[in-house]
Amino acid sequence: MSDRARQLAAILLLASSMLSLQSCGSMGMLEAESIGTAGDQRAERLDAAQALFEQVDQAESAYRQSKWQEASELYQRVLMEMPEDPYLWFRLGNSLTQQGDYDRAIDAFESSLQQDARQGKSWFNLSTAHLLGAQLASLKAWQAMDPTDPARQAAQLRLDSVTQLLR
Repeated sequence: MSDRARQLAAILLLASSMLSLQSCGSMGMLEAESIGTAGDQRAERLDAAQALFEQVDQAESAYRQSKWQEASELYQRVLMEMPEDPYLWFRLGNSLTQQGDYDRAIDAFESSLQQDARQGKSWFNLSTAHLLGAQLASLKAWQAMDPTDPARQAAQLRLDSVTQLLR
C-alpha cells in the first residue's frame, strides 16, 4: 500500500472510530439489542474503506507505471467517494494531461485548487495544461489553413511562441 493510501486509511479508520465512540455511553435495553446491527454496520464501513484504499493503491500503481488511462479511471472512481481530496484531483489532472485530454485535466486541476489553493504544483500544471491546449489549437489552425493564406504565418508564430513557453 502506498504512503498516500496508508494516510487515507488512517483518516477513515479514525473517522470510523470516532463514530463508534460517539455511539458509546450508557445502554438501555433497546440499545443493547441493536449492538449487533451497529457492529455489522461498522464492519461494512471498514470493508468499504479497505476497498477504497485498495482502489487508491491501484490508481497510484497505474500512475507510477504510466498507465494513464487506467490511473484516470481509478482516480475518478475514488473521487466519487472522496471528492474533497486535492491530491487525488491533482493526480487525475496529471493523468489526463498525459493522455492529451487538456480540457478535463484543467477541470481536475481547478477542482484540486478549489480544495486547497496553496498547491504550487497544481497551479503550475494548470497553466501547463492551458498552454498545451493552446499549442494543440494553434497547430490545428495552422494545419487547416491554406498554405497561401497570410493568416497561416500568424498561426505559425503563435504555435512557435506557445511551444517556446513550454520549454
